[in-house]
Amino acid sequence: MKHWNFSHVLGLLCAFAWGCQSPQPSTTYNIADYGAKGDSVTLNTQAIQKAIDACAAAGGGSVLFPPGKFLTGTIRLRSNIDYHFANGAMLVGSGDINHYNKPEGEHNIMLISLPQPAATTETLRVLIDATSVENVTLSGQGTIEGNGQRFWDADFQALERPVPWISFRQARNITIRDVTFQNAPSHVLRFAKSEGIVVDGIKIRNHPKSPNTDGIDIVDTRNVHIVNSFISTGDDAICLKTDVGGLVENVVVTNCIIESDDAAIKFGTGSASTTRYCSFTNNVIRKSRYGISLFMLEGGVFEGNRFSNLIMTGGSRHKHEYPIFIDVDKKRPTDAYGAIRNTSFTHLTIASSGKILINGRPEIPIENLHLENISFSVQQEADFSKATKPRGNKNFPKLESAIDRSPVAAHVTLGYIDGLSLSHFHFHYDSTSTRQDIDMVAVRKSRFVNNSGNDISRLK
Repeated sequence: MKHWNFSHVLGLLCAFAWGCQSPQPSTTYNIADYGAKGDSVTLNTQAIQKAIDACAAAGGGSVLFPPGKFLTGTIRLRSNIDYHFANGAMLVGSGDINHYNKPEGEHNIMLISLPQPAATTETLRVLIDATSVENVTLSGQGTIEGNGQRFWDADFQALERPVPWISFRQARNITIRDVTFQNAPSHVLRFAKSEGIVVDGIKIRNHPKSPNTDGIDIVDTRNVHIVNSFISTGDDAICLKTDVGGLVENVVVTNCIIESDDAAIKFGTGSASTTRYCSFTNNVIRKSRYGISLFMLEGGVFEGNRFSNLIMTGGSRHKHEYPIFIDVDKKRPTDAYGAIRNTSFTHLTIASSGKILINGRPEIPIENLHLENISFSVQQEADFSKATKPRGNKNFPKLESAIDRSPVAAHVTLGYIDGLSLSHFHFHYDSTSTRQDIDMVAVRKSRFVNNSGNDISRLK
């Protein structure tokens, strides 16, 4: 007769009790289990939303997009969920505008603010609505496809379309990792009034002529980290904007490759408040009309921002390129001028046919500008004699009070600066140059170090 000790019996009882328990609910919610079909034909909006809502009702977890092409209209994200796109998964935005809704709590917005009474207004409609969510991740090797070509004509003129495409508003602790975004019909990722954003290892691919397909818009948002990503867009690649009473600060962009048919990195034109303490380092910028552009047009402040260890090459489809463009102006005659101060550019390698244009105002000069260790290779320089200063939007008219120094025949044009430090700035020519190196007007409190061989004009 076999003898059983107490511990042995207790172990058997525990094993029996465990086996009699109900199966534990899965924390992964596969959209296919809720009726979604990856056949690129079935509209899966309701099925996907059911999976999301079921996961949220259980307290969070993971919503899985398995391999397949899942057509959808607007879906609404919920908090505490990882939306995981498996390798081979593609979420495809519908080509029918009627399948899109506006974000929760949103109404119409002014897309283009003009001084004339007739402004362009368009209803917000989005593919992914992430309003008031927190602890959300979009991850995986899958793709989100925008069907962009369905929303403009053969001449790339925009038709009615979802704007923006993917919207995070009043969101907290958001991570987007490894996902590919392609063929967006409008702004790809828009973060507004949000905080704690990490974008890591993503790819954004839009046609260079696609209208208003910004890569990442950061609007009144704090603590943003964008790393290890490839961004190629038909409009601004990374754009920082503020509204009245807003704030953008602590934005870090590093180890990225950035291409844009307009500005690779842009501050403004929405610049009604403060953009500060932002760092852009170890990035490659190419094929862009503007490498770095700071459009101060709405009376706000850009301060304490740093740009370092950048490689910038030309090659855009535009006649006039600006590796660096900084300007103080205004949209409307009644507006106040804004301020730009404590800005530094260090360790830049530039190859371009264009020019660097940095211009303040007599009433409010740019303060404390630092340019150090910059190598500028001049390549088949473009003719700027008939150029006009960019306004940041073709619909903004030029004001009579505007100061336009674009036509000045110089590789670097500096004006109305109070406190300039210029050190180790060197030019290299692969063609005969007809411009002088550096032209300066109304530049005070300057410091020049080891800029040997540069042709610097007389200060006026």
